[in-house]
Amino acid sequence: MGRWHSFWLAGTGAGLFRSADGIAWERVGAYEFRVTSILRDDRRLCVGVGSGAWEVREEPDRWVQLHDETLTEVLDLGGIPGDPGLVAASAYGIATGARDDLGAIRWSWNSDALSVKERFTNTVAVDPADASRWVVGAEAGVLVASENGGRWTYSDLMGFPVRVVRRLLGNWWAGTDGRGVWRSPDGLTWRLAGRGLDEGTVFALAESDGRLLAGTLKGVAVGDGKGRWRGVGPSAVIAAIAACPERPAFWVAGAAPGGIWVTQDGGGSWRQAPGLSSTIEAVIAPEGS
Repeated sequence: MGRWHSFWLAGTGAGLFRSADGIAWERVGAYEFRVTSILRDDRRLCVGVGSGAWEVREEPDRWVQLHDETLTEVLDLGGIPGDPGLVAASAYGIATGARDDLGAIRWSWNSDALSVKERFTNTVAVDPADASRWVVGAEAGVLVASENGGRWTYSDLMGFPVRVVRRLLGNWWAGTDGRGVWRSPDGLTWRLAGRGLDEGTVFALAESDGRLLAGTLKGVAVGDGKGRWRGVGPSAVIAAIAACPERPAFWVAGAAPGGIWVTQDGGGSWRQAPGLSSTIEAVIAPEGS
C-alpha cells in the first residue's frame, strides 16, 4: 500500500487531495477530475470519476486509466478479486472489468435486465464474507447481487432512493432519501435505525468508537442505530464523513459545497480547512499504524 495508507484522502470537484493532518491539503497529480469515490486497499488506490476509473500510483502520483469507452459516471467502487479487481457503481448500472487478449480492460454490465431506476446505482458494498456478493443502493432501493452479478435479489427496502450502503459495526447500514437510516443483518431484511433522520437525505455513513456518523442535508448526525440521532454540525450539506481510527473524536466531513470541515472533539467544535472550498464527495481516513 505504500504511503497512501497514512494520508487522509478527499475526492473533490477539482481532483483528488491528500492531507497528513486533515487540515492542510494538496492535490494528488495534475488531473482535476470530479472524484466521486475512493477505494484504498492493500494492493492499490483507485478513484471513480465522471469519466470512469483510475488507479493512482506512487511514481510519483501517476494516474493509470482503468476504464474503456463504456464506463462513465462512476459513483462508487468496490474491491473484488481479479484484474482490475473492481466493481463499479454507475448511473448506468453495475459493471465489472477484465483484460482482453491485448491487455486492455473491457467492462461488462451486470444489471442490464433491471429497470432504469434499479440500474441507477449510487453505492455498492462488497460483502466481506463473500466477494462475489454485493449490496447495492440504487434509485429504486437496495438490491443484492450474488454470483458476481449473475443473480439479483430484491431486498425489502425498496421504493425510494438509497444514497449509501456500508458494512459497519457488524451490520449493513443504508442511508436514504427522506426515510432515514436503516440496518440489516444480511442486506435483504431491513429495519429503521434510530429516530430523527426521516426527513431529508443521508448521503454518507461511517463509524467512530462504536458510534455511527451520518452525513445529512443539515450536517453531521451521531447515533447508535437505536435511539435519536443527534445533530452536531457543521451547518452544511455533508456528502462524505470519516473518522480517524487512532483518534475517535477526530472527524473529517466533506461538504457539497463548502469544502472540508474538521472536528477534534467529536463534533463539539468545527473548523473549515483552508484552501479547499470546492464540493467534496468522498473522504477516507488514514489507516493508522
